[in-house]
Amino acid sequence: MREVNSALDLIRNLSIAIASLVFVFFHLYTAAFGIVAVELQRSFHLALASFLAFLVYSSKGKGKAPSLMDLGLAFLALLSFGYIALSSERIAVRIPMITPLTKADALFGFIALILLIELVRRVAGFTLMGVVVVLLLYARFGRYMPKVIAHPGRSLMDILDFQIFSLEGVYSSPLGISATYIVLFIILGVLLERSGTGDVFIDMAKALAGKSRGGPAKISCISSAFFGSISGSAAANVYATGTFTIPMMKKVGYGADFAGAVEAVASTGGQLMPPVMGAAAFLMAELLGIPYIKICKSALLPALLWYIALYFVLDFEAGKLGLVGLKGEEIPRVSDVLKRSYLIAPVVILIVALVLGYSPSKATFLSIVSAFLLAVIALGRRLTLRALLDMIVASSERTILIAITCAGAGVVIGVITQTGLGLSLTGIFTKFGGGMSILTLIMVAMASILMGMGTPTTVAYVIVATLGVPALLQLGFDPLSAHMFVFYFGVLSMITPPVAIAAYAAAEIAGETPMRTGIRAVGIGFPIFVIPFLFVYNSELLFKGEGVFIALKFLCALVSMIAYAAFYTGWFKIKLGFLVRGFFLLLFFLANLPSFYFSIPSAIIVILTMFLMKRKA
Repeated sequence: MREVNSALDLIRNLSIAIASLVFVFFHLYTAAFGIVAVELQRSFHLALASFLAFLVYSSKGKGKAPSLMDLGLAFLALLSFGYIALSSERIAVRIPMITPLTKADALFGFIALILLIELVRRVAGFTLMGVVVVLLLYARFGRYMPKVIAHPGRSLMDILDFQIFSLEGVYSSPLGISATYIVLFIILGVLLERSGTGDVFIDMAKALAGKSRGGPAKISCISSAFFGSISGSAAANVYATGTFTIPMMKKVGYGADFAGAVEAVASTGGQLMPPVMGAAAFLMAELLGIPYIKICKSALLPALLWYIALYFVLDFEAGKLGLVGLKGEEIPRVSDVLKRSYLIAPVVILIVALVLGYSPSKATFLSIVSAFLLAVIALGRRLTLRALLDMIVASSERTILIAITCAGAGVVIGVITQTGLGLSLTGIFTKFGGGMSILTLIMVAMASILMGMGTPTTVAYVIVATLGVPALLQLGFDPLSAHMFVFYFGVLSMITPPVAIAAYAAAEIAGETPMRTGIRAVGIGFPIFVIPFLFVYNSELLFKGEGVFIALKFLCALVSMIAYAAFYTGWFKIKLGFLVRGFFLLLFFLANLPSFYFSIPSAIIVILTMFLMKRKA
């Protein structure tokens, strides 16, 4: 038996290594010289990702040795999805729903769809799998549904044709973004992580905030903003920075639940910090038909407000608890950090290339090349062939989650398009909202959080953008504001119980219960739940309009975050009573109203009140 397991492990490791090499170099080649035909690019991407997924996410759990069944399913996935890749030229010229499927098409298409459902279950969990299965059943048996969402129903062959042999279902834009952009950012992220760029960001944060009161919490805030801007994953960000910031926070006097919650909120915000933004920025640019760099520009002020809100909560909490910063010997010297600042050059190259008008794939490729050269310099002799292979394997394994869930999201989009469900749901949102924009926004926000729970942000954004954005557009909201709104709440699902992935990861490190950490994260991050409502009613926060109005709206929002920090912590120079805290909460909401007649006076009152309290303290 031991010999059989050893043989299975050998086959698994060898298969992963070979598939990863082909996977990574295929995407690097197409980034450098231009993508191949869309049908081939996406189908080849999914064929290798599905093969790797069955080996990495075995029936025993992620990273566990695969069984004979897992190996069989992996090669069956390679065969069925590979058939579609090999048939890509024929698929490109056929007319979906008109040109009949061959028997081989129907067989391999059906196998591919069943395998995809199982992969979604293994990789993304039961939530997304349940959505996929329910919607496929809805596509088949629509005539039996309630009248408001009923449709004639589609045959199994029509469903297979639309989902597998067109660019409207599995192989729609989400998988296209995964195959052209996201995979490149993952490769870049692994290179930066292994070459020490993440350590430079963390040391920068220590040098900037380490000496201030509650320094470790502020280090978490700043380092997560830096690191999260390139990692694109809330949970990965928690593990990358939280493994040292959470113990430091607990050491200086923060509670375990507070420390975990702070890291969860800080790490989740990284998905909204340009330039990467959890890779959803690429999808948003594709859906809106606007340049990617414009998405980054629009996301900047809301992302800054996210971290400003968190920073003041941390500062006031530290003041209330009488906490101090790190000791001098624990803080790196700025000069030492600057000596290693060359390691962030790939990030600078990426941003400059995007600003100069390079496509995201070309800009990322240039950044990857520079990151590899820096890894050679930084790692020296440690960059062996084995270390390089480990990076390649890590890159391909991290892409699995995105590729499979994007394919699953494609099924959702396909059903919505094929059945007209999107129009029905738009009508439902509008009807129950009663024509009131605020009620419709709240409903869409709740839907975004629910759809985001347990699924990658990119996938949650795709699904909710398809379902909720049309309702917001019908009410007259700006398309960019509407898309950013659903994106924000999809991200916020990462800290919203009961399925708060980032909060759970932080709770594990903090040694606290996940639910308590999640609830605390919502309390700390409550202003962040208000930010999407701010920019959807005040497009100035998305850098739209005249500079003076943009500045005024941002300053009012900034001051409101200070007011909330005073309310939440119950402290500003002195301990605040119940009525004073309530007064600050009222000012928080008033300062964020769309009208300048309310927001500016409220912001001024906050500033004057804090000035007077500071003088009396």
